Amino acid sequence: MAQIIQVCNKLLVLFIILFNFEIVKSEVEKPSYYGNFLSWNHAKQNSDSYNLKKFLYKIDLDQIDKNFYEEILFQSVIFGDWNNSRLISEKILLTDENNIPANFYMTIEKFLKSESSENYLDNIKLNEFDSNFIRAFNIWLGYKDTDELNIESECIPIICLHTALFYKNKKNKQKSDKYFTKIEIENFASFRLKEILLLNAIDKKNHNEVLKKNEELKKLKINFQNYDISYLRNHKDLFNPIYTQSDGIAEVLYNISSWYYSNNLNMYAAFFGKLSLKIRPDFNAMRLLLAGVLNDLEFDNIALKNLHNIDEKNLYFYKIFKMKLAFLEKLEKNKIFINELKEFTNKFPREFEMKRILGDKYRKLKNYKQAIAVYSELIENDKLEGTSNILYSRGISYEQIKNWGKAEQDFKRSLDLNPNDPYVLNYLAYSWLDRKMNIDKALELLKKAVDLEPSDGYIRDSLGWAYFLSKKFEESVYHLEKAVVMLPDDATLNDHLGDAYWMSNRKSEALSQWKKVLVIDPDYKDKNLVHKKINKGL
Repeated sequence: MAQIIQVCNKLLVLFIILFNFEIVKSEVEKPSYYGNFLSWNHAKQNSDSYNLKKFLYKIDLDQIDKNFYEEILFQSVIFGDWNNSRLISEKILLTDENNIPANFYMTIEKFLKSESSENYLDNIKLNEFDSNFIRAFNIWLGYKDTDELNIESECIPIICLHTALFYKNKKNKQKSDKYFTKIEIENFASFRLKEILLLNAIDKKNHNEVLKKNEELKKLKINFQNYDISYLRNHKDLFNPIYTQSDGIAEVLYNISSWYYSNNLNMYAAFFGKLSLKIRPDFNAMRLLLAGVLNDLEFDNIALKNLHNIDEKNLYFYKIFKMKLAFLEKLEKNKIFINELKEFTNKFPREFEMKRILGDKYRKLKNYKQAIAVYSELIENDKLEGTSNILYSRGISYEQIKNWGKAEQDFKRSLDLNPNDPYVLNYLAYSWLDRKMNIDKALELLKKAVDLEPSDGYIRDSLGWAYFLSKKFEESVYHLEKAVVMLPDDATLNDHLGDAYWMSNRKSEALSQWKKVLVIDPDYKDKNLVHKKINKGL
């Protein structure tokens, strides 16, 4: 009997072990939907677009709070995952039929499939969304004549504009001109609107108006190429003209995106911007706007991808190219940055601003000889504006490769052109101080620099150090203390202040200051000297 009980007990223990193993196994194999959600949320908080996208698709929508649905919809649209966008939109509308983004997404989805879509916009509560956006959208969605507006009371910019465009599209010149005239009178401010009005003037063959509007656009410096009127007449596609129903709807979505962006509602701005580009991928005004939105949302890689393949003849090319460079800089894609700039400057050798940016990039990367070569080419151009700044930049580059003679020459030439540049004054004067030369002259230059830029901590430090080397320690302490207040975490400034304290017989404060230097920067370039000063003083 005892043996039977013993065997039963062993079987029971084995059963429990196996049972628990199956539980553990099932827990391991069970999808970690909550873990995926946490990883997604963590990526979102850290602006990690790679992992945001990765874990977005692993979230089990049935297991998370419905309050996150709209945000997931926004991200699906930003990533261009239209299938997921449709699924989440449908899921949202099951519990919230009035949801604005989901209804708009389904409207666009149905429109692109040539299916009825008006019922989705009807779901949107007009007290929660600007009814004029819906009105403008419906102008194109219905694509048929509507009741005439009273332009004296109803010429809201977006309605008047799209009514004018609609009738122009329908070849009804009389009605179209009526609304365009009202827009001209109201003088609504918008680059895109100026672009549309220029195109309309070209279509109407109103030469004087074309000249006027072209000059207005040039002042906004969207592009560097000054196209003549005949070129613009023969290349209307540069304007992204509204010739179809799809173009009109993309334009309304651009207007909505722009409004949200101006009100700092960037997720909404990105959402409507991506929908606009879904309908019209070559819409360059929208691409430019969306890049700005994505920059603010820190979706830098997506923004950069959005700026590829821009035709250099496009009106927005220069602006988009500069924005592209900004993203490459931010993402530290230095090789691509330089290659893009070199290609640009070879193609457009008279675009001196881009050459200067190339020189500055070489200097930041410590490729000083290449920077000097670019700056020298620019300086040789007699018509170049801003030569004083380029001389200053070349002077810094010469100084960094230990060619002080040429560096000093460039700083002096820069000051001849612009005697009141506080940064050139500071760089030249501090370079003298560093070499223990021209100390009295350096002091005078730095007094002037501080008068010109009193809130710059580095310039204030230079003046304090000039007083120190002039053995005017009370004045030195005064300015160095001000510099450290402005830049408390700069090791060099704190080191200078420690020296000034010591020479002013404030020994304990000096020791405290030097110790602070090593806390701020344990690898400080002069740390051995600082240790020596802490042990023995000056």
